[in-house]
Amino acid sequence: MKGSKLLAETLKREGVKVIFGIPGLSNMAFYDALVEYVANNDIRVILMRHEQGAAHAADGFARASGRPGFCTATSGPGALNLVTGLATAYWDNSPVIAITGQVPRSALGKLSFQEADIPGVVANITKFVVQVRNAEDIPKWVRNAIRIALTGRSGPVVVDIPRDLFNEEVDENKIEWFDGTSFNGYREFPEVIDPEKVKKAARLLIEAERPLMLVGAGAVWSPATEEIITLAEMLRMPIVSTLLGKSAIPNDYPLYIGMMGYYGRAEANKAFMDADVVLVVGARLSDRTIPNIRDVIDTKKKLILINIDPTDIYKLSSYLPVESYIVADVRKGLRELIKAVNMLGSQKDRSEWLRKVIEYKEYYSQIYYRDDGKGLKPWKIMKTIRNILPRDAIVTTGVGSHQMWAGVFWEVFEPRTFLTSGGMGTMGFGLPAAIGAKVARPDKIVVDLDGDGSFLMTMNNLGTAVDENIPVIAVVFDNRTLGLVRQVQDLFFNKRIIAVDIGPATDFVKLAQGFGALGFDAQSYEDLEIALKNAIRENMPAVIRVPVQRDEKALPTLPPGGSFREMIVNEPGGSD
Repeated sequence: MKGSKLLAETLKREGVKVIFGIPGLSNMAFYDALVEYVANNDIRVILMRHEQGAAHAADGFARASGRPGFCTATSGPGALNLVTGLATAYWDNSPVIAITGQVPRSALGKLSFQEADIPGVVANITKFVVQVRNAEDIPKWVRNAIRIALTGRSGPVVVDIPRDLFNEEVDENKIEWFDGTSFNGYREFPEVIDPEKVKKAARLLIEAERPLMLVGAGAVWSPATEEIITLAEMLRMPIVSTLLGKSAIPNDYPLYIGMMGYYGRAEANKAFMDADVVLVVGARLSDRTIPNIRDVIDTKKKLILINIDPTDIYKLSSYLPVESYIVADVRKGLRELIKAVNMLGSQKDRSEWLRKVIEYKEYYSQIYYRDDGKGLKPWKIMKTIRNILPRDAIVTTGVGSHQMWAGVFWEVFEPRTFLTSGGMGTMGFGLPAAIGAKVARPDKIVVDLDGDGSFLMTMNNLGTAVDENIPVIAVVFDNRTLGLVRQVQDLFFNKRIIAVDIGPATDFVKLAQGFGALGFDAQSYEDLEIALKNAIRENMPAVIRVPVQRDEKALPTLPPGGSFREMIVNEPGGSD
C-alpha cells in the first residue's frame, strides 16, 4: 500500500467524511488516492477557490458540528494560504486539521520549488504541528492530530507530509493502526477540582449582593447550556456573554442580558460594572471583553473562574482579583459548583438586583431601537431576518460593523448556531464558514450575515457553493465602506477618513448571478423578507444585497483603551 492510500484509508477509518481544499503538486498523489473513496461515497472532497476559504470552511464545519474539520493544501503558497484560517481557528479554539503536502524529504532545506517551512510558520498559531518522516507513521499522526485537536482546549493541528511519502510503498503487515490513546510528548492538563475552592466559590456566590455570570466560548464547546441555566436559576443570577459565548445560552432566556465588551450592549456592561462577584465560565477575558482592567480592580470585584486551560487561570490571577477557580471542562466544573450551592443552601433576596438589570435593559432599548427614516437600520434588518428564520438556523458573520450589529442585535437560540471570528477578527470568514457549516448540518438553514468589504475578500468561494450545490445565503450589508475602520477614523482620528470607502462599481446582484447564484437587491424591509423567503424556497446559493447608510455607526463602543464608564451609546452630540 502506498503512503497516499494509507492516508486515505486512515481518514476513512477515523470517520472523516469531508475534506475542503485545493490540489497541487505536493498533495496530488493524496487526491489521486481519494478517487475510489469519492466514487464509493466514503469521503467527499470539496474544491474551494482559495486555501484560506478551505481553512474557514473546515472551521465552520467544526464549529457547527463539534467534530474536526479537515482541509488540505499543497506545499509552499498553498499551505501558506491556510495560515490566516489556522490562526482564526486557534484564537477561537476550533478543531481544524490541515493536511499539507511538502516537498520531498531530499529537497527540504534547499529552497526547492514551492518549499516553505510550514512547521516553523504555524508553530505559534496551532495547537500542534508535525512533519511526518516515515510513511508507516501516517496513521499514528493522523489519529494523534484528531485527539490533540479535540482534547482539553480544542484547537487546530497541522500534519505536514513530504510528497515522496505518498509514493512510498508500505508493507501492510507492518502498519500499526495506532489506537490514539497515548503517545510520548503529549499530556492533557490535569483537572484541579479542589473541594475547598469549590465550596469557597459557592459561598461567594450565595453571599453576593449582585452576582453575575459571564459565559464564553468554552461554554459552547463543552457544551454547558443546561448547567448554566440551572445555576442561574438557583442563584437568581443574571448572565452576560462574550461575542463567542452568545450561543451558549438562548438569548430570549429571561436572565440573559446580552453580549458585553468593547462593542457590547450597554446594559451588559453596566451590569458587569455593578456586579460584586463575577463567575467567569469558559472565557479568557481578552481585551475585547474587558478593555480596561481598572473596571475590575477599581470596583473591587471578586472573580471566580472555571476554565479547562489552567494557563488562562494562572495568567488572569497574576493581575486580576481571582478569589477561586476550577480547572476542568466547564460543564463538569459547573456541576461541581451546583452541588456545592445545593449543599450550602440559602441565598439572598436578589429582587432589587434583578430589577436594576431590567431597568438597564428597558432604558437602553429606547436608545437602540430608533428609526429616523434615513435608510435601512441594522437592528431592523436583523429583526426582519430573525423573524423569518427558524430558531435552529445557523448564522455566520464576517468581520466589521455588521459583526458588531450582530453581536448586539442578533438573537441566538441554540448552541452552535452563531459562528464568527472572535479572537483574530478575520475579514472574509463569513461565506466559507457558512459553506462548511452547511456541509456539516445540511438539515439547517445557513445564512452569512456579511459586510461588503468582508464579503469581497472571499466571495470567490460562492463558485464552490454553486458547483457543489451547497445552498447558503449571504446577506450583504452594503454601506460601500470598511465601516468599522471608518468609524474609528471618524470618532478618534478627527474625521480624517482615508482608504476605506469602496466605489460604486461592484454590483452584488450581478456578481452573484455571474457565479450562478441567485441575486437580490433589497431596497426595503419588505424586499428583504421576500428575497429571503425566495432564497430559502429555491434552496440554492443566494446573495441578498441590503443598502445601509455609510455613516451608520456600530454602537455602543468605547474609546481605544477606554473604560465602560466612557461608553458611547449615541452619535457624538446625542444624549446617553
